[in-house]
Amino acid sequence: MTINPGQWKLGTYWDDKEPHSLEQIREAGYSCIELNLDNYKSPADTVTPENFARYDSAVQTAKRLGLEVWSVHLPFGSQWDISDLDDTVRESAIKGNIQIMDWVKGWGARVLVIHPSFEPIQNEERAGRLVKAAETIRLLSGEAAKRGLHLAVEDLPRTCLGNNAEEIAALIKDAPEAVVCCDSNHLLTETPESFIRAIGSRIMTLHISDYDGVNERHWIPGRGIVKWVEVVRALVEIGYAGPFMYEADYENPQDVVASFRAILNAYREAGQGVQ
Repeated sequence: MTINPGQWKLGTYWDDKEPHSLEQIREAGYSCIELNLDNYKSPADTVTPENFARYDSAVQTAKRLGLEVWSVHLPFGSQWDISDLDDTVRESAIKGNIQIMDWVKGWGARVLVIHPSFEPIQNEERAGRLVKAAETIRLLSGEAAKRGLHLAVEDLPRTCLGNNAEEIAALIKDAPEAVVCCDSNHLLTETPESFIRAIGSRIMTLHISDYDGVNERHWIPGRGIVKWVEVVRALVEIGYAGPFMYEADYENPQDVVASFRAILNAYREAGQGVQ
């Protein structure tokens, strides 16, 4: 299949605390969203009827506006750490994530984005945590598949697990149903394009933003060091057909739309085909 980046849907992360309404997102020209749930709370305080009603209301509004809910970002924080060496903490996170999967199945989303750990991760714990995270990813990706969903493991920065392609590959090696979310501004030891080529077709979704290579910044593309033509070229090479999903800080939704157009124009001017 020939991939034409001009046909990628434009998306953005969104939650109901954002200053931009779903109506504004749709009017700006977006086709889809990633719904972000509450973070840093316990599973018991997150998976409640009241929160379900909040999230469900947002989903129904998006559908009414013609916005696809492509993905849902599962909660993260110390109490959601799927690499925790304390089985009680890990089992609570597993239970909470499976409950949320049942919500998401009813919403019609396709992808669940998950963090493979919280932080900081101590060096002496890293190997053990990688084993625990991989076991949990295998379990949760299977549960997601039973519900017609794809569990996407996100690359993370700093000491987090999955901070390079090698660790992401290890985390999903024994989980054939797991896929990957490539976050372009989390890779502090390699370029996004090298990560994309290393992981290949298991990348099913993106978090697009720019950074300085020192830490995550979530800038709109063009402000940082990412070589966007190379990123698009790598995505085309692996046959990426998901949305161009932004996870960038912005004041005006139109700024992201302009960024997407600029990236496609730069790719075209570099001698690549965009229609």
